[in-house]
Amino acid sequence: MEKKIPTTCTRDCPSCCSIMLTVKDGRIISHRADPRNPITRNFLCVKGTNYLKRYNSPERILTPLLRNGNGFLPISWDEALDTAAERLTKIRAESGPLSTLWAQYSGSLSLLNLIMPRMFWIHFGGSTMTRGGISIDALQAAQEHDFGACLLHEPQDLKNSGSIVVWGRNPAVTHVHLLPFIREARKNGAELTVVDSRYSETARLADHHIAPRPGGDGYLAMAVAKEIQHRWDEVPDFVKGRSEGWEAYLAMLEQYEEAELLQRADVSREQVKHLASCYWGHKPCATFLGLGVNWWKEGGANSRLIHALVFMSGNIGIPGGGANFFNMEFPFDTAVFKEEMAKAAARGLTPLKPRRLLLPLLAREIEEAQDPPIRLAWISMFNPVASAPDSNHMKKALQNLDFVIVTEQFMTATARCADLIFPATTYLEEDDVMYSHGSSYMGPVTAAVKPKGETRSNMQIFQGLAEKLGFGEALQGKPWKWISRTWALLDDMDISMEAVKRGPVKRVQPLIPYENGVFRTKDGKFQFITDYAGRKDEEDGLFLLMVKRRSLLNTQLLDQDAETIPTVSLNPKTMAEMDLKEGERVWVSSPLDRLEAILRASEFTRPDVAELGPSVWKDDQGGVNRLHRAVISDLGPTAAVNETKVTIRKAS
Repeated sequence: MEKKIPTTCTRDCPSCCSIMLTVKDGRIISHRADPRNPITRNFLCVKGTNYLKRYNSPERILTPLLRNGNGFLPISWDEALDTAAERLTKIRAESGPLSTLWAQYSGSLSLLNLIMPRMFWIHFGGSTMTRGGISIDALQAAQEHDFGACLLHEPQDLKNSGSIVVWGRNPAVTHVHLLPFIREARKNGAELTVVDSRYSETARLADHHIAPRPGGDGYLAMAVAKEIQHRWDEVPDFVKGRSEGWEAYLAMLEQYEEAELLQRADVSREQVKHLASCYWGHKPCATFLGLGVNWWKEGGANSRLIHALVFMSGNIGIPGGGANFFNMEFPFDTAVFKEEMAKAAARGLTPLKPRRLLLPLLAREIEEAQDPPIRLAWISMFNPVASAPDSNHMKKALQNLDFVIVTEQFMTATARCADLIFPATTYLEEDDVMYSHGSSYMGPVTAAVKPKGETRSNMQIFQGLAEKLGFGEALQGKPWKWISRTWALLDDMDISMEAVKRGPVKRVQPLIPYENGVFRTKDGKFQFITDYAGRKDEEDGLFLLMVKRRSLLNTQLLDQDAETIPTVSLNPKTMAEMDLKEGERVWVSSPLDRLEAILRASEFTRPDVAELGPSVWKDDQGGVNRLHRAVISDLGPTAAVNETKVTIRKAS
């Protein structure tokens, strides 16, 4: 007998696809889009379409594994949990709970995967954690600084847009469910302009493409702002009335001559005039910002300068406008953490305040941590050896610890550094709830089938270990019992758990963020950036820009689907200067390492850029991050991976 079961993709993607599974005789025979979600509609991305292949893969880890020399031995769950409990207890007794690092990132973003580890470490007595990140952090911090929150317009609002600017973002690869709304807006007359140093897949679909100098986005935003000023008869009332710092922002702009901004951004006056027309002449203008703005030392400043442009041109708080990134409001009640702190105190435990290490510099931070030093690392939903900068250093830092525990589905580069591996379920084998950061929809995560092999959810792993450590009662309970404890905010929105269990539900959010100029900052006003130190680019070489692929989500790639060697794209003029030819094997070298790639010529690649993809490939333990220096942005902070420069030479 066939059953239709709703679920939701939990991976790090703004689409957050609603999925309808067909299950027959305990097997999933169909994994398709749930048409009840009007955002993800009736299709999945390539990664979603192929997810059953990942779920059924023979490469999955299906039993706990314990290191044995250079390899691993399968062990029972009892033995695995006893081993983890023994190591954690011993190291806590000798060096305190802060000697244990808990490192988790965005491999799965469902609710219980976010809150249950925190519950565990509260009752354990504390741990060292991370701050900052390797993805969105500079841009998110900039949004929260300028607007008081990180919100976005619903995709359907694009029907109100007169123009669309996609700035440093490639939704044709990273947010495919935004594209139908962009196409519909273009049918209604809106022009699409892509601002990106790369000629991305989205740029190929656009009416206009502007490729500024890598990292020059801030200069371009200032040049466009100055051009809009020239078109004003007088300063609009909202600029002065609904903002803080306007005069200082204006003084900052006046420090730059137009010619200097054009030179520093490496754009033409015609391109600046075109963008000014998007923001001022063809309003409303919807702006979509992305990682191409964010992954620089000035990532926060770049973002804030674009925010200032969008605000001063009157495109904030109106239908069809916005400085759109993600919706980062957490719709669940976090009082549950305080409740668990109180429970821990009731049994005589006062959890230590977490010590936080910078995630973008994690290898260095692990090695330099003192009082106490880091002795044990627990890593879940995260593959830092492949996804964090300076892969070789990260690998070394983990291998030098007393003990490393990794929760994983596959033998990743990080799992290979583990002493103990717990096998984890996929979203097809666990119950949870998931909310989108690309729209206002949320939905259920449903255990449609029994877990493969001996895999367990992260929640079950922490519950089992809590039993071994003597506080099992604190973490016991079924998934929806824990979910119910966080539901107060959703109850206030008249969203019931039973409705969410049945499929996608729209949660309440402002239809037009910051409508009527009401911001969530302390003074209720937009905050202008008032100082910009500018870029200093003194190193020789080509900027290494990482290319994302439709088939690859960060480092989540089956080895059987992996490419054997990456491709590096150069401008033909750059190749001629280096006496290189298309199809040759070349070394791509940074100060940290080198890797071999196949050379490709592209007249659309800027002469100062090397575009390399994919981010990981077959039999490689660090991927492109072997080359990326560990550098942080001004806000967030985030890993400023685009700051890495490389040289190219023949591999022979």
